[in-house]
Parts: sequence; structure tokens; C-alpha cells
Amino acid sequence: MSSVIRMLDYKKQAELPLLVLVGLHESDFAGLEQERVSNALAHCRTALATARSQQIPVAFVRCLAPPSSVSEPQVYPAWLEGFEPRRNDLVFDMRQPSCYSNAEFSRTMDYLDGNFVIAGLFAETTCLSTAVDAHHRHHAFTYLSDASACRNNGPIPALLFHDAISQVMSLYGVVAQGAEWCLDLLLNRRRK
Repeated sequence: MSSVIRMLDYKKQAELPLLVLVGLHESDFAGLEQERVSNALAHCRTALATARSQQIPVAFVRCLAPPSSVSEPQVYPAWLEGFEPRRNDLVFDMRQPSCYSNAEFSRTMDYLDGNFVIAGLFAETTCLSTAVDAHHRHHAFTYLSDASACRNNGPIPALLFHDAISQVMSLYGVVAQGAEWCLDLLLNRRRK
């Protein structure tokens, strides 16, 4: 009378990217210029608002420090104001720089054919290492350069370092401005 439907046969095509926001929690912001952080967070807010208005899935990624002993409970840092995950958002915790170090993130990317947009703080570590891992997995991603910030790296000023990181990211994926990505997303959704 009825047959069993294999849901994997109806796997949603990964036309919609996953917006991945990294490092948007209370953390050690030493080495980050306050103005750059403020600008990056403003662009992250815009990207987040656009993604939510267009029903684009959102993932938040945070790096956790390991507890100092086995008996010590894991400490989870609070999210920055305005970047608290909602019930339908994904949250991934990691102990290494790449988002792919979280097995669930890696499986999610495989399911979505690696289609994601990444932004947030600590672009020189989390965003870059995730980009390299994505490239090796043949996953396509977009990096929102104005929605990210880098720490000062010794003698290299943060702005110059950020520009260099953005250039390196372009070797692995697409580098875009947040406003450009939001506009493209809105225009593509209207055409459908």
C-alpha cells in the first residue's frame, strides 16, 4: 500500500549556504583593534540579520579551552550581545583552530556539499585554517572579509595582516564584502 521513502534520495540541494560565524563569544580580545572589531561585528550583524530574514541556516562556532583537570567542569564562554544562537541555529565547539576539527561540523559540511559562508573574529586562525581544510575537501566557501578581524601579529599591524589573510583566503575560496554577499543573496532569492 505505501512504500518507504529514502530521505537521502530527497536530500535538499545545497543551494543555500550555511552562514558560519566564528569567535563571537567572550574571549581574550588582546591584539584586536577595537575599531576593527566593532566594524567586523557590525558586518556580522548585517549578515546574520540577512541570513535569518532569508531563512538561511546559521552556525555559531566557538573555541573552548580544555579544562585544567578531569574533575573540573567545562567552561562555556557567553555569546556576545546580539549573537546569541537561537534554538534552530547550529552550535559547534572546537578545541583546534579549524571548524572541521569538530566531527559534527565536518559531517554537516559533507551533507551540504561544503557550501558555506564564514565570518567572525580571529580570521588569521579559525577562518584561515577552516578555509584550508575546506579546500582539501573540495568544499566551496565564501569568506566575508569585512565581517572579520585579525589580531596584531608582532610587527605587522592588524589591518595589513588582515589584508594579507584576505589575499591568502582568495587562493582557497571566494572573498567578498558582507554587503555584496547580502545583496547577492537577496537578489538571487527574489529571482526564484
